[in-house]
Amino acid sequence: MNNKNIIKTSHELNHFKGGYTRLELDFIYAFISTIKDEDERFKDYKLSLSDLEKKLGKRLELKKIEYIFDSLVAKTFKVNNSEELAVYSFFTYLHYNKITKELTVNFNEKLKPHLIQLSTFAKGNFKYILQFKSEYSKRIYMLLSQWQTAGKKLYAVEELREILAVPKSYLYADFKRKILKKAEAELKKDSDIFFEYKEETKNGGRKVTHILFDIIKSGGTDKQKPSIEEYKRKIIYTNGADKTILNVWESENEKGYVIVQLMDEFQTTTTEKFNLSQLKKMIEYVENRA
Repeated sequence: MNNKNIIKTSHELNHFKGGYTRLELDFIYAFISTIKDEDERFKDYKLSLSDLEKKLGKRLELKKIEYIFDSLVAKTFKVNNSEELAVYSFFTYLHYNKITKELTVNFNEKLKPHLIQLSTFAKGNFKYILQFKSEYSKRIYMLLSQWQTAGKKLYAVEELREILAVPKSYLYADFKRKILKKAEAELKKDSDIFFEYKEETKNGGRKVTHILFDIIKSGGTDKQKPSIEEYKRKIIYTNGADKTILNVWESENEKGYVIVQLMDEFQTTTTEKFNLSQLKKMIEYVENRA
């Protein structure tokens, strides 16, 4: 039986070409994670509204559910490789029972070879996908998860743009700043893998044609916490009215470590001005979670 957070797809489906929003991807992956290893065929896959909300980490009002249903039924994606060109939709049926507050989906039967009884597959963890704020980071995470054993993967820039449905108006500089760099930061912040990359050109030219990903395994939230000493120079210290982030937050119970993580969530750097009220809220948050 699958771990409730594990997502498995065929390599071909993992490279599907199409544009989906963050919420749509989270919805799709949430239901893919309900498919069990022992399933021999598709069935009605069900989640209570409360379970789905827990999985997604957000409330889903009826209007939002209706929007997701309308959007996912209408959208299609392509699988286009050396063997085939095919156009699919993920679902043929989506249902919400207003009385029992239960959602039911039917996957497109044509996707059975890509989701059922897989001998080889791409595998990702939904808990990390959910944390990424960019839909592109979610897709890049799944793409690189497929190649983590190899440790490296070379993608043509044009292939990545097609897989990720990058707007045609994006120049390479936009693609790098808004998609590649953001995914790099989001995966490094908290994931079971992260990456570094090298830009490659063709025949010594100036135009970047390929991206070589160096895929690095990490423990994600399951990794051992660094000691407080490792974070000494990053942790908050308030200096009078200036309240800049300077030196050391002394702590016997590693509150400082958690506050550093919260600083990252607040996108606070070690050089910018910091509001003392934010610090108080963060400390309260840490203490309440202890």
